[in-house]
Amino acid sequence: MPSQLPSATPSVQDRVADQMEAIIHKRIASDQLVLPPLPAVALKCLNLLKNRDFSLKDAARIIETDPVLTVQILKLVNSAAMGGLDSIKSVLAGVTRLGEAKLRGFLVAASARKLFESPDARIAAASAGLWTHSLAVAILARDVMAFTNEGDPELGYLAGLLHDIGKPVVASMLLDAERAVLGSRSQATWLSSEEWIGVVQRSHRRVGVALAEKWQMHDVVIRGIRDCEEYDNSDRLSAPNVVRFANALAKQEGVYVGDVDGEDNDALVMIGRSLLNMDEAVVK
Repeated sequence: MPSQLPSATPSVQDRVADQMEAIIHKRIASDQLVLPPLPAVALKCLNLLKNRDFSLKDAARIIETDPVLTVQILKLVNSAAMGGLDSIKSVLAGVTRLGEAKLRGFLVAASARKLFESPDARIAAASAGLWTHSLAVAILARDVMAFTNEGDPELGYLAGLLHDIGKPVVASMLLDAERAVLGSRSQATWLSSEEWIGVVQRSHRRVGVALAEKWQMHDVVIRGIRDCEEYDNSDRLSAPNVVRFANALAKQEGVYVGDVDGEDNDALVMIGRSLLNMDEAVVK
């Protein structure tokens, strides 16, 4: 078992978070924040989809150059969730069944998933939990946006999926900082998993926005990430409000990593129901 340095107190955690935020903000301002690019195959496909005259055959040809994406897309289109009766064995048939919007979501999700994987045993479970939460928020946001009939549900899905995308990026930076602090003491740890999560919670939002902009996501997705921490009464059916509500619902169901104030979160669900004009039966 690795030894642990004296546990960080809340004040130490705050100082670490403040320092991380300062570093991140400075790097963003100077365009020096190194963000993970979209995988080449996903980027090629997404660029192709921007062309009005794009061909699904061309998209399938690009995906087929990546064995992992090929397996993933066939698994998806043959899943019960897609409601397919006939087994699909070709990528072209798969992208045809998905359609443009769902294909875009699949490519972004496959790319984002890799950011939530960690080789560090202490945070691997937390990273998996962060991804599960993001996926839950994505599904809920898509369904809520479809119910409100305001905006593209698939954009709601992407906004929900990426609303916490800055967390694994900040976590990676934090691990690099930990290694620098500990030096050769490779068997020691700097922050506990709980403290690591607390620092990440404090520092991730602007990084998520910067990453979504780098990945050239739709403005609806970027706003969903940037503004989802507070409800906007002036734009009741906005994507940020949908993501905020979906986030509260996921927390209410226990799909979250970190502490949740149950009473405050229940209030957020009630406010969201009112803003989005959703009755309790629909929410359930």
